[in-house]
Amino acid sequence: MDICFMLPDRNTIKLLRLPFFFFLMPLFLFALSQAHTISVSKAVWSFVIIHFLIYPASNGYNSYVDRDEDSIGGLEKPPLPTKSLFYTTIFLDVTAILLAAFLVSMLFAGCLLLYIAASRAYSSRQIRLKKYALAGFLVVVIFQGAFTYYMSVAGITGQALTLSRENIYVLLGCTFQIAGAYPLTQIYQHQQDLKDGVTTLSYKLGYTGTFVFTAVMFLFCNIFYYLYFSARDLGTVFYIIQLFFVPIVVYFGYWFLLVRRNVRNANFRNTMRMNWIAALCMNSCFTVLIFINHFPLSYITAIETAVPDHCFSQQSLASFYINSTDDLISKRKIRIVAGKTGIDTRYSVISDFDKSKEEYEFFSKTTSLIPEPTLTERMRLYQRHVTKLSQKAIERIPEFEKIKSSVTHLITVTCTGLFAPGLDIELMRALKLKPSVQRSSVNFMGCNAAIIALKNADAICKSQPDANVLVVCTELCTIHFQKRYNDDYILSNLLFADGAAAVMVSSQPTGSYANQIKIDRFDSLILHNGYDDMAWQLSETGFIMNLTSYVPDLIRENMVPMLKSIRLDPEHIRHWAIHPGGKRILDDFAAALELDRCKLAPAYAVLKNYGNMSSPTVLFVLKDVLEKVKPEHKGSRAFTAAFGPGLSIETMQLLYV
Repeated sequence: MDICFMLPDRNTIKLLRLPFFFFLMPLFLFALSQAHTISVSKAVWSFVIIHFLIYPASNGYNSYVDRDEDSIGGLEKPPLPTKSLFYTTIFLDVTAILLAAFLVSMLFAGCLLLYIAASRAYSSRQIRLKKYALAGFLVVVIFQGAFTYYMSVAGITGQALTLSRENIYVLLGCTFQIAGAYPLTQIYQHQQDLKDGVTTLSYKLGYTGTFVFTAVMFLFCNIFYYLYFSARDLGTVFYIIQLFFVPIVVYFGYWFLLVRRNVRNANFRNTMRMNWIAALCMNSCFTVLIFINHFPLSYITAIETAVPDHCFSQQSLASFYINSTDDLISKRKIRIVAGKTGIDTRYSVISDFDKSKEEYEFFSKTTSLIPEPTLTERMRLYQRHVTKLSQKAIERIPEFEKIKSSVTHLITVTCTGLFAPGLDIELMRALKLKPSVQRSSVNFMGCNAAIIALKNADAICKSQPDANVLVVCTELCTIHFQKRYNDDYILSNLLFADGAAAVMVSSQPTGSYANQIKIDRFDSLILHNGYDDMAWQLSETGFIMNLTSYVPDLIRENMVPMLKSIRLDPEHIRHWAIHPGGKRILDDFAAALELDRCKLAPAYAVLKNYGNMSSPTVLFVLKDVLEKVKPEHKGSRAFTAAFGPGLSIETMQLLYV
């Protein structure tokens, strides 16, 4: 038996129109960009099977049946088909089904069977759905639109697409996208189709009607894409898509004007130009979405802060401290240190600091404050106030009630109190967050814990394309006021205050800042020779803070070597958000890097108005820095540093993009 006629010849290869897959690629790329999980091997095989086996087989079968003599999609002068083309299409289809079943999934193979059946029913002389304007149109837009997206997801993930509300939106969007594109591909074939007994929708609509119909279909396409991305709280992505649509709309309008002047402009060459522009734009768009979703970055999208209701002048707080002792030397030291802190006001959840002893609610109603509150009493006060203060900061995030359903992770930060169930659970209950929100806590790590928490949030966002991480830092330092008068504790009692800060970190570039704030990198350094100079310990009367006067010296001596080790030139940093652990720390930091102190103005201002609130303090500074961002700052860097027990230095670099 002579089987040579079954082997593909040059004309057969040409009629398979292999390069035509480029015009059919957008929906696969879109599905790839939106898939929550990707099996790389399945995705690769799915792409190859659909674009190099299924689509060519469909093209070839259509050409074999139609025996076109005039231009068809991708071929201006198609050759006549032979029996070889028919057998080649069968071989491609069978190969596709077998590969799909063994290398991808039975679900994907089943989808391919349905697609092949629809394609054959559309073209075959026995059924010939294409000769019916509406039936042919519906088969194409459903199977090349929603069904292709569904089939692509099945191949990429190995699983069926869940028909949730947002996924129904995206399926409808895909369908209307093809509904808009398909009639335009028929606009130059009216006479050829009529000779073959085919009445297309484009012919029934007429030249002007085809353009108007296409515009309406793309309008519906955009409506459903908007609903889809809005339902996923990814409105920014929708607007990115619109940017890629601009060249398509421009050429579409230009071509429409040409056709209005002369219907001969509804020809093969202009149609192919439209196809190329649309395919280039859409393939580029969905490739960008793949990188956004599967190679995500992390962005700070909002920072908000809160303090307790009780505000005290530094003078009032110093007086309270002075009155607790009869030792004249201690009284004198307290006055001197208070005057050098650079602090004007501090906030506390305790109302006693400017009251007479008879009015005290937390401390003993004695001048000496004896007996001191126990650890149990301090933790009880902590538990009473910490959730409310945290919630106060969180609810200041713009439109938090609207966006809280998109929160995927919650990270709480505190070193001034502990209880269980902890602050994380309390906030989930108070804010009515989804019970599926993933929680973690950074506890007892001191003033630089906020940067450690942001480092964790950054890692989450870079591993999950739809992550929205809520970071909450809340400290009630004043509840640990101690009746101690050594040099270290005088400094601690006169520095620390209460406050909270909430930060939204997202894998998507959103937010209201003048530029998007991308988290760029983190660095860390432990100074073992400062191990005892900053410490935090539990005692029967509360937490005991050890903060020596050597801390600024250690920071001054090590910041320049640290920056050199990470190849960071201070000249390249435009904005500085430094933790104001104390006035000397800021002074020595500026001196070490030879910075004008004006560059640390936000840090000095936070210290003056709030004191040192431990972990949230650097976020108070960063909030001020980011709110002053201007459009012309795009491309510049911000540097954040905070200092904690150990002695440890944590830094973060931000890029305005």
